[in-house]
Amino acid sequence: MRQQPLSVLLVDDDLDAQSVFELVMQHYNVPFNIVGDAETALDFLKTNTPDIVVMDIFLPGMDGYQALDRIRRTTTASGSRVIATTAYYTNDTQQEVIRRGFDGYVPKPFDEGLVGYFQRIMG
Repeated sequence: MRQQPLSVLLVDDDLDAQSVFELVMQHYNVPFNIVGDAETALDFLKTNTPDIVVMDIFLPGMDGYQALDRIRRTTTASGSRVIATTAYYTNDTQQEVIRRGFDGYVPKPFDEGLVGYFQRIMG
């Protein structure tokens, strides 16, 4: 069982998604940070190692797939669980993100089940 609280980074340019994520994390007292693009996330991850990174697939500039590759190769968070998210869900989305290296997938909009999902993937 975890001794320290779970810490989470959300990488998403959607302000509504950021707001909902913030409400859920605050409600469950989960430490979190939010950034709006992949480059800012990579800078953050040079000096921070959250347990989980929730990464939107469709970001301005570098997309979530490119960012995942960089996280795995070049940051202190290479061991963090990186979870894909998108509002543009198809039947193949979950399989595709796992195939491309993400540790999991959560659809938008976020809800109170998010924290339980995080706890399950962290074991």
